[in-house]
Amino acid sequence: MKLAKVVIVGKDEAGKSTLVQNIVPGAINIERHGRTIALDYGNREHLGCKLHLFGTPGQARFRIVRDVVARGMDVAVWVLDYSRRFDDRDKEILEFLSESKVPFIVFANIKPGVQKERRRVTRLIGEPEGLKDIIIGSAKSGFRVTELLDEIVSVLETLDDPRNREEALKKSASNR
Repeated sequence: MKLAKVVIVGKDEAGKSTLVQNIVPGAINIERHGRTIALDYGNREHLGCKLHLFGTPGQARFRIVRDVVARGMDVAVWVLDYSRRFDDRDKEILEFLSESKVPFIVFANIKPGVQKERRRVTRLIGEPEGLKDIIIGSAKSGFRVTELLDEIVSVLETLDDPRNREEALKKSASNR
């Protein structure tokens, strides 16, 4: 069985902990006053993969925790709060993901009544290197969470393809 480290990032109050709890009920959450200060952790098997899910804190002052937790990640999930304004914190997370050179999926977290437009997310973030998919869903209700898990496994399978591994090695060598 393939093991994978999946790191969930996003700004504060985006729904990262809620997403982890939805995927793994009873997942560990290290928090204070309802805010994650260290990490969320849970694991789950999905389509033949054991996914180790690590949710990171979203407040800027805990950025170092995110950076430490993210080391060695196989894939990232960016929980983007679809109901809030795209701001400098989102830009910083996008920069972090681009610099990480790891494939990532955007999970645009919606609330009831929010218009669901994928192209709106694309307009906000562009098409950065590493972006594999944009899934519009709800961390709270679980809407499209299974599709997110399917996409994580799909991304992991492409990493297993030897041709993709060779390309990644060439790319990392040229970045040195």
